[in-house]
Amino acid sequence: MLIKNIWQSKGLYNGALGTLRGIVFGDNIKPPSQPTCVLVEFDDYCGPAMILEHPKVVAIVSETVQFDARSGKTGNRQQIPLVLGWAITIHKSQGLTLNPVVVGIGSREFAFGITYVGCSRVKSFSGLAFHMSFPWERLEKINQAKGMQAVRAEIARLNRLIDNP
Repeated sequence: MLIKNIWQSKGLYNGALGTLRGIVFGDNIKPPSQPTCVLVEFDDYCGPAMILEHPKVVAIVSETVQFDARSGKTGNRQQIPLVLGWAITIHKSQGLTLNPVVVGIGSREFAFGITYVGCSRVKSFSGLAFHMSFPWERLEKINQAKGMQAVRAEIARLNRLIDNP
């Protein structure tokens, strides 16, 4: 997962998911030294091809990042703006379209709409699975919540505006 906006309009945004395709080291450099770049194939990338045979593969290079330690000291480090993206929170998934998704919705709704957000990130329902089963009453309880009543009222109001411009 990319952890920095690099080229948002071309699909290289904070949270973009990809598949590692290669690690490139400079001449006479090998692990454990940091690579020159990491080759990642991003599904959402729509910029110019860096490798003609693999148009969605992008070279992600290291950068120097400054930080402030809790002790008040400052410093910097060289890092590649990627992290393993095996799992992300529902909050981090907002705005993403994913496929497939395994959602763990927990035992209760911690924030209104969180279950909806988690379930609505998939391209199709065939790409949605749940980590654990849950009783149907869990969804019914969400459906009866005051927040959901407010959502339904707002949708009805907007529909009336469309019908009677």
